[in-house]
Amino acid sequence: MSRIWRLLVMVILGDCLALACGCASAGKPPLDPQLPPAPQYPPDHRYTLDELIELSVHRNASLDVARYEALAAKGLVDSVKSLWLPRLHYGFALLFYDNDLNYKVRAFDLVSINVPITAAYNVENSAIFAQIISTGGKRTSGLKQAKMYEAIQKIQVLVQQDAVAFDVANYYYLVCLASDVDAAIEDATRRIRVFQQVSVDLNERGSLRANNLDAMEAEFIALQLEQLRIVAQAGRQQAYEALKQAVGLTRNEPLVLKQISLPPPVTYQEAVSVSAAIVKGFLHRPENQQVDLFAHLRGEQVKFAKAAFAPNVAFAGTYTNSQGNKYNILGQIEGFIASLIVDAPVYEPATRAGLLQALGLEQASLAFQRQIEELITLEIEVTAIDAQKALAIAFKTARAKQIAAQHDQASRQAYSRDLIPASGVVIGIIFDTLARLQHLQALYGYHNARARLNRVTADRNAHYE
Repeated sequence: MSRIWRLLVMVILGDCLALACGCASAGKPPLDPQLPPAPQYPPDHRYTLDELIELSVHRNASLDVARYEALAAKGLVDSVKSLWLPRLHYGFALLFYDNDLNYKVRAFDLVSINVPITAAYNVENSAIFAQIISTGGKRTSGLKQAKMYEAIQKIQVLVQQDAVAFDVANYYYLVCLASDVDAAIEDATRRIRVFQQVSVDLNERGSLRANNLDAMEAEFIALQLEQLRIVAQAGRQQAYEALKQAVGLTRNEPLVLKQISLPPPVTYQEAVSVSAAIVKGFLHRPENQQVDLFAHLRGEQVKFAKAAFAPNVAFAGTYTNSQGNKYNILGQIEGFIASLIVDAPVYEPATRAGLLQALGLEQASLAFQRQIEELITLEIEVTAIDAQKALAIAFKTARAKQIAAQHDQASRQAYSRDLIPASGVVIGIIFDTLARLQHLQALYGYHNARARLNRVTADRNAHYE
């Protein structure tokens, strides 16, 4: 029996050597591209928006989740590949008996005798070798599905990266908007307070150019502006904390922005072309690649369901050795069993039902692919038009702000010449403040629309500043 055991070991070593040679001839798969090292900045560094977006690629937690899920999908591919590898298991057992065990044996079909198994200890050694020979295409189909799922998970990292970049840009612009609003309201409050003090002084001196109503009117407007400024300052702090979270910074890490004011818009010559944005986005959107892979995965599931009707063939070899310190009759049990297993389905209703389900899901995935493509096209078109609208509004509000500033200056000059009442100065300040706030809101709307357009077209090389 030792010769059989040596033969089994030689077979196993031969299979392992052949497998190693096959892997070496096929070549190793290329490693996944690794991220470059995260940029390092001193604590007092003043960040730009592009630097924050670059830093978020390394620090954002949701991107780490997507990357680890992609890594888990790669492990699934390796698991499916291992189905072709041989299985070798070794078992060892040490048994003790405190009483006699017997089983009946019928000798020569004439007499039955009891065979005692009595020993202080029994040692059992076993070795099992198994190798799948054929699965009828199920293993190949399953490997293709696993690889497509791995590709989908890798693309999901890009989808998440686009979403994170938009969040960082949006919160950055919100911080800038709140800072600009705060500065505009502070300036308006200062001018109102100056006018209020002038009105009080003139009223105390008995001047006919001002009265107590003008002072009360100015006080009321100043209080309203101060309430609005509290809201703007709270919104700036909230946007600032959200920006740190989107980048991936902890609460204790410093974050100082290089610029806390909204940049001016581009010129009309740089306006977005809707048709060009649709073509660009349709070619670059990772969701398009995902849904295409998903449709192919469903088609492969149909092949897998059809392969379920094919037989499975496997080889299994088992060697067992059992011996103890006192076998009255048997002495030692040793044996080698070689098996060729063929599992062929004859009647399995569940397999047919699984095939019908896979066929239905394949058609649903094709319809889903068309639906996603139409939605992506619509999203790009709507966002491009919105960017055009936001750009036009930004220029119109800039002109309105200029007119309001001229109106405010003319109101103060007219009041100094006694051409208009004091309330005209307050109205001029209000118009100027409202025009500035409206322009800031339009600037934020433009930059937000531009960031959304970068996201829906998957433009990761775009500079936000």
